[in-house]
Amino acid sequence: MLCPPSSYSNGQCVDPLTIVQYNLYYTNPNLTPFLDYLEKNEIDLVVLQETAPWHGDRFMELIDKYPYQFGGTPGLGYPSGQMIISKQPLNLKAQNTPAGHYMISGVWQSSKHRPVSLYTAHPPSPRSEQLWHERNALIGSLERLSDYSPYADTLIIGDFNLSANTRRFTDAYQDYHTAPLQSWPREIKGLPIPSFSRIAIDHLWIRNTESPSLFICKREVLSQFSGSDHSAVVTYLSEKY
Repeated sequence: MLCPPSSYSNGQCVDPLTIVQYNLYYTNPNLTPFLDYLEKNEIDLVVLQETAPWHGDRFMELIDKYPYQFGGTPGLGYPSGQMIISKQPLNLKAQNTPAGHYMISGVWQSSKHRPVSLYTAHPPSPRSEQLWHERNALIGSLERLSDYSPYADTLIIGDFNLSANTRRFTDAYQDYHTAPLQSWPREIKGLPIPSFSRIAIDHLWIRNTESPSLFICKREVLSQFSGSDHSAVVTYLSEKY
């Protein structure tokens, strides 16, 4: 395997920022364990894919802890099924591609003095030649968009439907650091899939242009939640000088 199955560690995490990403699966019937996890743990940013409207209603239960949300409002909905919630302020917008897929971009105010450029997307699964081209075009469009990042730290997050064991993954976002983990498929039609058969498609990339900078100090698969064919992934970002 070209990436570890469930965890990655690169030095000590000192006062880290914590990010959770999760493809919920549109028909996921049981969000309660995941909501309980977010309620009990200190998570700074949560990036979601395949968010159904009734999922979004459930996340409103966490509004006191995660007062900043993008997605679910009238006129916006859930762009390409995406929703983002945060403990810190967000200033985001959605932009669509010619094929109708949405990229989210803007600023995550991760601390009073440290804004971070944030870009998220959920490119389509390449189940046909047309969708294969649309996925690749969206990955390229997001890379060009992130080239205009105005801040020292830039994050790209999402379910990219792109295996880390491919040349296209290696060629994408070459100025960024990433740590792929095997997160899909954890089950198919309710049948569990062993971890050695899974691939990494739920990605996080980070780029820095000055010091001090944020880096991935730890990344872990959260396998305790059911109802989705993806595992949630938690990433810890620490600061280095």
